[in-house]
Amino acid sequence: MKKILFLSISLTALCSNFAEAQINAQQTVNDIANNERRFADKNAVDKTAGSKYFNENFLPARIAGSNEIILVRHNAYTDDMEVSINNEVKVVPAELNTMINLTNSPTSYEYVAYTNEKGVKKEGYLKLISNNSKVKIYKTETVYLKPEVHPASGYDTYQPATYAKSKDEYFFKLGDAEIKTLPLKKKAIVSMVPEKEKEIASFIKENKISFSEEADLNQLGKFINSLM
Repeated sequence: MKKILFLSISLTALCSNFAEAQINAQQTVNDIANNERRFADKNAVDKTAGSKYFNENFLPARIAGSNEIILVRHNAYTDDMEVSINNEVKVVPAELNTMINLTNSPTSYEYVAYTNEKGVKKEGYLKLISNNSKVKIYKTETVYLKPEVHPASGYDTYQPATYAKSKDEYFFKLGDAEIKTLPLKKKAIVSMVPEKEKEIASFIKENKISFSEEADLNQLGKFINSLM
């Protein structure tokens, strides 16, 4: 009798958890569909030169915690994650620690709180370069608007306003610590884990790690994670 009662309770709990997961996933999609923040010009044609995006294509992705596949792209100018729903552009509601994983590549974006190189505290999407249990390496993907330039003399030419890519900034996070800036210099990188400087320096040298290559930074992140 006790075994039957235990099994009945277990099945009830399992069904409840499954139903809750379905509701949460559906709420995620509904939140996007109903989110009207800054929608006024999302579907308007922008004639400004350049692009707000590193990749203008909508790509299949999942929001962590949901099995729903959505089509997303990162607006690097507004720092919004845009979604194509019924030929309309919507925006994923921004919430801290939201993870968006592309399904056809290892690329992921996480909405986090961080302090940039200028000491300004921000919240926004960072691209994950190396995603491990104890070590994460991020980079920014941002675009800014270069203002138009009017000719100062008859020898100058008019330059229209244009979107341009900002300089990449890199960050790292150890465990549950806060996200810190990561200058791409050997001294800064080996000191990520001060007690493991020699091991990290040797790994960089032996594997000819290039700090300008995302694949190498991912490899380095995995190695540092193995040391912790």
